[in-house]
Amino acid sequence: MKRIYMVQPNSIYGNSIYFPYAAGSLIAFAFKEPAVRDSYCFRGFVYKKEKIEDVVRSVDDPFLIGFSCYLWNYEYNKALAQAIKKEWPDCIIVFGGHQVYRGSGLLEDGIADILQFGEGDETFRSILLALNGDGELNDIPNIAYRDNGSSVFTVSQTVCIPQRVSPYLEGWFDEILEKEKELTFCAILETNRGCPNKCAFCDWGNVKSHVRLFDKELVKAEIDWFAEKKIDYVYGADGNFGLFPRDEEFVDYLIQKHGETGYPQKFQTTFSKNNPDQVFRLNKKLNDSGMSKGATISFQSLSPEVLKNIHRQNLPLDHFKRLMRLYNENGIAAYSEIILGLPGETYESFREGLETLLESGQHMSIVIFNLELLYNSVMNAPEYIEEYGIKYSSIEQHQYHVIPYDLDIREYSRVVVSTKDMPPDRWIATNILGDFVRAFHNLGLLQCYAIYLFYEKGLGYTSFYEQLIGYAASHPETVCGKAYALLERKFTEILNGNGSLTWQDDDYGKLTWPLEEGVFLLVAKEIDVFRSEMRSFLQPLFEDRELFEDLEKYQNAVVKTPGLKKQILTLEYDWYDYFSAVYDIGYRPLSKKNNRIVVDPGEIDSDLPSFAEKTIWYGRKGGKNIATDIRYE
Repeated sequence: MKRIYMVQPNSIYGNSIYFPYAAGSLIAFAFKEPAVRDSYCFRGFVYKKEKIEDVVRSVDDPFLIGFSCYLWNYEYNKALAQAIKKEWPDCIIVFGGHQVYRGSGLLEDGIADILQFGEGDETFRSILLALNGDGELNDIPNIAYRDNGSSVFTVSQTVCIPQRVSPYLEGWFDEILEKEKELTFCAILETNRGCPNKCAFCDWGNVKSHVRLFDKELVKAEIDWFAEKKIDYVYGADGNFGLFPRDEEFVDYLIQKHGETGYPQKFQTTFSKNNPDQVFRLNKKLNDSGMSKGATISFQSLSPEVLKNIHRQNLPLDHFKRLMRLYNENGIAAYSEIILGLPGETYESFREGLETLLESGQHMSIVIFNLELLYNSVMNAPEYIEEYGIKYSSIEQHQYHVIPYDLDIREYSRVVVSTKDMPPDRWIATNILGDFVRAFHNLGLLQCYAIYLFYEKGLGYTSFYEQLIGYAASHPETVCGKAYALLERKFTEILNGNGSLTWQDDDYGKLTWPLEEGVFLLVAKEIDVFRSEMRSFLQPLFEDRELFEDLEKYQNAVVKTPGLKKQILTLEYDWYDYFSAVYDIGYRPLSKKNNRIVVDPGEIDSDLPSFAEKTIWYGRKGGKNIATDIRYE
């Protein structure tokens, strides 16, 4: 029997790790074939990054090892493959996954023997059969292999598996669960495959074909398995969950199992933008059941020119405003995703996009991704790069809320740092503005001031934060100045090709953090000093000193900071009613009347690592980083 191993190392998030779902799916599909079962035996998964020499020692006379490659494991996979080849020269190395592309050089460098492109289920099975004498490699579409010192590329063609085979239900992960007692596992749920969109920055449109729906009963059986195995967190891998009416059945069934067993505890996915009313219903159900991790409303950009350049169409803004009001009224955390650095985007257009989101009611969570140049995307084509003047830096790959592996191997991302419309200095300025808005507004530090000044003084949100940036740059000795210096240094390093989009501070443990969260946590350590220093920036913006001091009490009480306790505030203005209206139904004039309110943030740890993990990491997308339990005494 020919021995097979599969490699899909994932990062560890706190104490959690994902099942090697892609590798497991390939094995499950292949071993449904009797001819594969008769000739091959599967010997195990490599699902976390362990020392290369330890992994090599654990392998016993392998015939073939398959590697599932992503941004976060590509360099590790290459190093492991080379070590395997040194120990077992005749072992066949197969590389596949989103990171594998036709110009990779993996064959020429002797790292891999066979490459597979696109969806791998049927391709991998065909490779196993051919290597056992049933068919020829040259007849298998979407692969490349070495033949007499030359690289052979077969025909490219769309492959659509008729039905997915579940690695969960077929028992391929049972051994992992049995032996792994220190980690908890997260699961991937796939109800369909493919994407109707053709976004230039994404490699799904190129790699995956039209959307195919998988068997409903199979999906429900997997949900049963998650509940039985006590899986806390399930991530939906569909590109557009909520696009089909049947998706509501899946949400209802997830909630049913959660109610019966307590599992899964949370479900998160990427929601469709084309069916907003159903998506709202799904998010409301998940939120009401306590299973929500926040609703996604993605834009990528709000510039019509940029959207044309990246082949994307957005939800109309009037629909977005209506949805934001619905989500806010129902207490559902919703976050909007945009990408920084897209072709055609300028500092000014990006700022206008941020302003539009904030004015539309998106105060709690704007997610900004720096554009990455993916190998299998339309954007990676030489003619596209030349047309838009795209330049990138290869920097250490960034994953958030993980403890970096203690290995010499580093993973890399190609982050776009300039285009013909956004030169490098403006790229830095745009990033700093985005992170200031997210750290000081979305995470709450100055949110109430900015909202008041917008409605009562006509000061635009981004104008407020541009003024804050100017203050921070000219006052480097302040806490805010240190935050500015951190961001300026980080983005300058990235521009020079030697930086990272992550922040780490031993005071908060070993986890990595996105930069805007790093700014918040940096400020939180010196929160009293920060607030004292901010008065010199804020007070000149308010004509009424007593009103400012009244608002200051409210602002400081609602932002969750380490060790924050329940407070009873005696106020001269009805700030609770004022901000409740802004968040829920729109503007209502501020009332001047004496009132007492109770602000209860819940149990907030004073221990910095615990605070950061529970309140910022876990709490942010669920809208739990700002106190909502507020009531009149």
